[in-house]
Amino acid sequence: MVTRAALLAIAYASILIAIVAVRPHATPGPFLRDVEAYWSAGSTWNASRDAYGRGIWQAERAVPGVNASRDEVLPFAGPPPVLLIWSLLARLPYPAAARLWSAVLIGAVALLAGLALRAARIRLAPLPFAIAIALAVAFGPLTSDLALGQIALLACAAALAAATLAESRTTVASAAACVAMTQPNAAFGLVSQIGRNRTTAALAAGIVAAYALGAFAAGPAWPLEYARALAAHASAERFIAIQFDPAAIAFGAGAPAPVATAFGIAAMLAALAALVALVLRVPDRLARFAACSALTPFVAGFFHEHDLVVAYPAAIWCATRTRGATRTAGLAGTLLVAVDWLGFAQRPSGIAQSAFLALAACAAFAAFSDDRHRPAMSVLSVFAVLFALAAWLGATHPAPVWPDALGAFHAPAAAPIAQVWAAEQRASGLAVAEPAWALLRALPLIGCALLAAAIYRRSACHRTA
Repeated sequence: MVTRAALLAIAYASILIAIVAVRPHATPGPFLRDVEAYWSAGSTWNASRDAYGRGIWQAERAVPGVNASRDEVLPFAGPPPVLLIWSLLARLPYPAAARLWSAVLIGAVALLAGLALRAARIRLAPLPFAIAIALAVAFGPLTSDLALGQIALLACAAALAAATLAESRTTVASAAACVAMTQPNAAFGLVSQIGRNRTTAALAAGIVAAYALGAFAAGPAWPLEYARALAAHASAERFIAIQFDPAAIAFGAGAPAPVATAFGIAAMLAALAALVALVLRVPDRLARFAACSALTPFVAGFFHEHDLVVAYPAAIWCATRTRGATRTAGLAGTLLVAVDWLGFAQRPSGIAQSAFLALAACAAFAAFSDDRHRPAMSVLSVFAVLFALAAWLGATHPAPVWPDALGAFHAPAAAPIAQVWAAEQRASGLAVAEPAWALLRALPLIGCALLAAAIYRRSACHRTA
């Protein structure tokens, strides 16, 4: 009999080993790589220049850690409302701004963990909160958000806050919905909340506020202009190795571009049909939010590994609310999403760290329940074999990392930023169709499907108000 406290101790001990003893080699580049684009966009906007154009490179090349001897421009792809945040951040020197933003994201982790427990109807007490934090730290997409400084983490917490508080604190929920709009992928799960009058009103108010802020930053026509910029950026990344949408994975597996596109459309339609089934059959609105958020990579069309943080609420829900075979499926889904599988190919030195973090995620998941309801050991055995095979596959099929693989890259002087970004991906070797990388990227999507299915099965079979 292993107690919940013992499992929690195992989780934190594994995390400590992962962070201290088997930490992989540090990668070159600035602290919080994605903040480079955020801070530079704010600097460019403050200077009354186009934050979505190549002029952003003038600010990025001054960021400590950026190699200014080549073109390694990182485009800004956030919606205009968030420029107001980056404008304030850019008034600080980059190191100070990055540290401040890091503190904000650490707070977002605590907020996300607490809200996920509330969404699962678990009382916020020290033990469950400590378990939720352990699962968060061991959850690869979430820690990627922290390492990169990705706003997806804050937007995910805000989306969950909007869903959780819409019925009781409408004003706070509206503000949270507005923040969630800074990362559309994180806000997708809120579609499942439309229908209740108070919730719909709160979400509508958040959308109106986001539009107003965007109009102040970029003019009233910003949605159309932003859609064009985002479409160009999505086209530049359409089938590259860091895209986690079904179409890119199918292309990486060897499918021709038209077939891969058709596969992506079919996957999106299947996910939308699943979303409709969830809305109709799952009465618990917060369970619907968790499940629909987990389906986001199938419908987004533009999705990176760190965006998988949207599956964290579903992992907490499955860890706390499921039993038997459904709980086993929930654990399998959680582990498949929690591991940075493509990292096995991009950073083989981090495989040992991933193993200890996976152990921590498993222990934290199990600690949410008593012995009678813990998943069968067969799941762990199968996962261990899968982990070993994936580690071998990644180590034998190394993948390049942008911008380390760029060499002395220089883009055409007149090329738009989307074309420059596409050229950077080709120069880095990330536009290659490699089946091994595609298989590694498919694993977390299978995990997302398992999490959504587990929530549906548990909720549809045990209807609650």
